[in-house]
Amino acid sequence: MLKEFFESNKYLICAGLSTLSLVFTSISIISVSKSVKDISTDLEPISAWADSQNECIIKTFRIDGKNTQGMPSKVWSCNGGGQ
Repeated sequence: MLKEFFESNKYLICAGLSTLSLVFTSISIISVSKSVKDISTDLEPISAWADSQNECIIKTFRIDGKNTQGMPSKVWSCNGGGQ
């Protein structure tokens, strides 16, 4: 009896399962997109800090516009080191 039920309604059962699968997938996608938005909002201050660091490093020169001491010295200077 159960086998006959499944045989006569297999397309309807598969359609129902597919619909449920699509609903759960949509919910998952919405949840992930909210998480990504939250993460990107949380990382915004770090991004602004990195931009200011890059700008400082680009504008920092040592002698006659030549970087005589290398990148570590520029980073050190831009982070408050030195005089």
